[in-house]
Amino acid sequence: MSTGKRLAKRSIIGTRVCVRGDDGIYYSGVINAVKSCTNDSRYSVRFDPTPKAPAPKREYRDVELIGPGFQTMQGIRLLKGQRVYITYNGRETSGEVLHHRQDEDEVLISVNPPGAEVSHISL
Repeated sequence: MSTGKRLAKRSIIGTRVCVRGDDGIYYSGVINAVKSCTNDSRYSVRFDPTPKAPAPKREYRDVELIGPGFQTMQGIRLLKGQRVYITYNGRETSGEVLHHRQDEDEVLISVNPPGAEVSHISL
């Protein structure tokens, strides 16, 4: 049965993604603009505030993004010092990669104590 209402178009704007920085570390952010060309789309990402986050004005191709509708973490190598979020004791918490053994699909993480996820960055 039809209700006569149209379904809203799904926008990619606002989708949380990760992008590899020049230093090899992945940074999280939100897509805030899309430029579509004939066969190529470019995505502008506004990064979460961190001291090392890449410049927010750079545009990325879809193959450079990790997130819903883009690449997955499958096959990605995490570097020492990479910030990650995991579920630990039933809570999401942040941690830092100490070592990533890709051949064994194992990541050794230093888990931050509860409440340490809040960063004190001046904007």
